[in-house]
Amino acid sequence: MVEELAIQQTLNRYSEGCGRADWEQVMATFLPDGIWEIPALDARYQGHAAIQAAMAAFLAQMAYFVQINSPGTIVIDGDRATARSVIRECGKYADRDVALEVLGFYHDDLVRTADGWKFAKRSFRAAGMHSFALLPAQLPG
Repeated sequence: MVEELAIQQTLNRYSEGCGRADWEQVMATFLPDGIWEIPALDARYQGHAAIQAAMAAFLAQMAYFVQINSPGTIVIDGDRATARSVIRECGKYADRDVALEVLGFYHDDLVRTADGWKFAKRSFRAAGMHSFALLPAQLPG
């Protein structure tokens, strides 16, 4: 169970880092030639620079964005592993009172390295996406 916990921590560091746009933390979860893809959008990015640029471009349009991951289903085979986890992403667009919610699943291939478990490939499969108007912020009182 120690290795499963270490893999879960990789999943957690990725999600927590995405919510803060901490690219150093996020990229530390990938192999240098790792892949991040969204097949439904025909989007595939390989390597830290390409992955970070794609993620940063998306988040640039958001006032805030958070990603919540569920505990993963993890299968280990030596120095390789697969994981699947449910993801909920939500945020607010920077230029308008509109929210975004994305629900989906990550399918991951991981490799054990001297620095811990890293993503060889993260593949996001959306189950649904919703945009909706937000009420203007009101202070209590």
